[in-house]
Amino acid sequence: MIKLLLSPDLLIEALQNPEAVSAQLISYCSTDEGVQAWILAHSVQACVGRGVSPEKIRNLIKGLSQVPQNALINEQALESSAGFEVGMLVAAAKLFKIPFVVSTDSQEELEGVAFIDPQQALTIDDTAGSDRVDFLNLNLALHPIFNRMDGWFMEIIQNTAFAGGNHVAEFEKEFATYCNAPHAVGVSNGTDALLFALLAMGIQPGDEIITVPNTFIATTEAVSQAGAVPVFVDVLPGSYLMNADLIEAKITEKTRALVPVHLYGQIADMDAIMTIARKHDLLVLEDACQAHGAYYKGKRAGTLGHAGAFSMYPGKNLGAFGEAGCVVTSDPEVAKAVTCLREHGQSRKYYHRMEGYNGRMDNLQAAALRGKLPFLDGWNEKRRKVAQLYLKELGGIPELQLPLVRDESGHVFHLFVILVPDPNGLSHYLRQKEIFTGFHYPVPLHLQQAYKNRGESVGSYPVSEACASQLISLPMFPELTEKQVIRVCDEIKRYFAS
Repeated sequence: MIKLLLSPDLLIEALQNPEAVSAQLISYCSTDEGVQAWILAHSVQACVGRGVSPEKIRNLIKGLSQVPQNALINEQALESSAGFEVGMLVAAAKLFKIPFVVSTDSQEELEGVAFIDPQQALTIDDTAGSDRVDFLNLNLALHPIFNRMDGWFMEIIQNTAFAGGNHVAEFEKEFATYCNAPHAVGVSNGTDALLFALLAMGIQPGDEIITVPNTFIATTEAVSQAGAVPVFVDVLPGSYLMNADLIEAKITEKTRALVPVHLYGQIADMDAIMTIARKHDLLVLEDACQAHGAYYKGKRAGTLGHAGAFSMYPGKNLGAFGEAGCVVTSDPEVAKAVTCLREHGQSRKYYHRMEGYNGRMDNLQAAALRGKLPFLDGWNEKRRKVAQLYLKELGGIPELQLPLVRDESGHVFHLFVILVPDPNGLSHYLRQKEIFTGFHYPVPLHLQQAYKNRGESVGSYPVSEACASQLISLPMFPELTEKQVIRVCDEIKRYFAS
């Protein structure tokens, strides 16, 4: 995709009012280098506007700049006969090889850099740009939310309110409202969300908890760390979700809970799972770590069982700027217990009801999540459109198995996973074409070294094993363009045609 650099007036407008500037234009201009160059150069503009001498500004730049190229941009801008702002844009564009500056001011081409208006920018043929398709690009989602979070971050830093804080409490209210749940408790990561929820629900050492083997190990780590024993059931072909028909055969007198995993953004068959749970008096913890905003028959992920655990790892549909997690529940006692567990078992400062954990969500991460939450439904809808295009374009390839989307499920496509006979071969071919893929998860849990003492071998869970050996994750994030998706699909078609 071709690189463009927004002029200061358009960049400010885009950050403050993203609806006023084309999303396509923002995505074109969201290169790390271009935006960073503008921000660093603009940091001394106030000095220029106040008549500070060029020599003093040069000294300021030399004192503050950590990267020589940033100082170079400012130096060139100060020396430009076209003025500081225009000189800064030209210097940044030249340094980072950005051929166009988008501006509402009429300007001749300067030093090989063309100045164009927003309408011209949208008509540029981007075929000359890179054909690279990333597996995940987190940068593109950030620009509409920079302005809001920037003020919050400065407030947190100035108040030194890092551990816990007002944004944690506000995020908990907002996320509970979003999920239509009475309680949400922010914690340090998704693994702690699972662990604290299990402990809060009363899981005891020796209890058995039924879950699935085709998930990230955090699911069973939390079970084991709670003192319980993970018990596996296989999954359904196509959806890769817990096969409810297999649950009752694994229930014993020690079984205490079920942990269905809403894998890849689709909710498991919760009607069947909850019917079994009620019949056998079992607790249900939803592993919703990949299902932010997903719904099942009108209800949000995390609200269908006794509690739901979310990871807010940066790559999730709702991701922080580091580690974070959350527990959602309708049970006030569970919420109270999680709140206590996350902070060393304290009921109030220095008064400990129990031994707990250092598992708080920090204020900076909560602010980042608050900034992103209003965009989550829109991002999820874009993911669905990307997935629909994949399903349409790849539907006629016999060697390829597409994911099954359940009628009652509001899938949010955290990942778009297909099954092919040779995933490594396809991944290698696509990488040569600058299309990047992932593998989730190539070794099912019962075959991991960590669980070798369980005595389960190849063949124990055939559907999970087939998924693991044939699975490949295609590029999936909200800002993928139709052109990029079709390019991915065309290359997959060429691979199988050859």
